Amino acid sequence: MRYKKAVTYFLTFSAIACMFTATYYFSYKQALRDFNESAVERNNDLIKELEKQGYLTNTVKQGETQANDQGALSDTEDGQEDAKAASATADTVLPSTQYTLQTYDLKTGQLSEEELPTPSYLIGLTREEVITYLTDYQADLSLNEFEKGLVSFELVSFSKDSIILRKTYNSDSVEYKYYLKAVNGYIVAYYGDQKTVYDYTGVAVENLPLEDRLHLEKGIFIKDLDELYAVLENYSS
Repeated sequence: MRYKKAVTYFLTFSAIACMFTATYYFSYKQALRDFNESAVERNNDLIKELEKQGYLTNTVKQGETQANDQGALSDTEDGQEDAKAASATADTVLPSTQYTLQTYDLKTGQLSEEELPTPSYLIGLTREEVITYLTDYQADLSLNEFEKGLVSFELVSFSKDSIILRKTYNSDSVEYKYYLKAVNGYIVAYYGDQKTVYDYTGVAVENLPLEDRLHLEKGIFIKDLDELYAVLENYSS
């Protein structure tokens, strides 16, 4: 009997609790719906008032104008960057550029040429930079180029597809093959390029006549090996 009463009380309490919960939930949902609708109405009223005053229209237009300007500026900058990149690529030596080296002999009048792999030191250079490289090359000749008589190294044609360089030689232009100069009190024999040492002679200049010392301070050009040995023998005797 007591068990049945307990079950009855529990079911009654549960039913009442569920009823109050459902009532509270639906009341909450209705209140939230009413609040949202009221908020939307207030927001619409505010927008209309701002439009009437002229603020919202100007702001929107300014925002649209700024966005359009920024977009146009971005497009312009992107276009300029693309144009610069394309121009840089078009005006430089590429790994795919065909490289031709011409060799011209002034004595025989013979011109020869050969297609070679594009040198790594030319890749990426513009026309002006290639010319600068050739100028520097001539100003600081290797011994081999000096002895062969390189008189010019020039740019014949330039494009991203093809570059042609020409070396002109004249062996008769190499008049002196050796060069003597006093260095730190001793005579040093150089090759005719005046920078590659042929021999440290060990001959001191302190006991030489003043005129010879002055000549050696400036440097003396020697025609060939026979003359070199003769001059050194004279200084050492």
